[in-house]
Amino acid sequence: MRKIHKIGVFFIMLFAAAVIAAIYGMLHDQISYTFSEEYFTKFKFKQFLIPWAYDSPRMGACYVGALATWWMGVLVYLVLGPFGFLFSSPREMVMHLGKSFLIVILVAFITGIFGLIYGYYHVSEDTLNQYTNWIWPGVEKPIQFVRVGLMHNASYLGGATGLASGILYLLIAKRKCSKQ
Repeated sequence: MRKIHKIGVFFIMLFAAAVIAAIYGMLHDQISYTFSEEYFTKFKFKQFLIPWAYDSPRMGACYVGALATWWMGVLVYLVLGPFGFLFSSPREMVMHLGKSFLIVILVAFITGIFGLIYGYYHVSEDTLNQYTNWIWPGVEKPIQFVRVGLMHNASYLGGATGLASGILYLLIAKRKCSKQ
């Protein structure tokens, strides 16, 4: 019976991971929209084929964030989720998988912020020519555009780093549970 409960937990948490990742993406893109509206109006709205977003760009940024990240939540969870079966009870499974997913989110967020900070220190009029292939036509504030691009790229790197951190957490947690 415990295995059936764990399987149920696995699938419920898979769905939750997609929702949580979408919400994370929405919040992330609200932050990045604050730093460069053009990253969305000149690039992301076109990339995601959402012409209505020009009428409500903040909502468009939310939509882009949800679309760009829900699937990452699924992928991350498909890697983390099976580790949950290592724990003896569904309750432990939920607790430790939830913490591991939180670790992934925090690492991705912090890494994204570092990407933005890096952009502020390294992207200027003097260095902008290094990023000309990043800048879409019609962008009037290319420095901010590139800085936000660095934030977004760093966030994906943070997702991968966070995934490794989440796995490490689960292995350590399992080892501690086994000793008790």
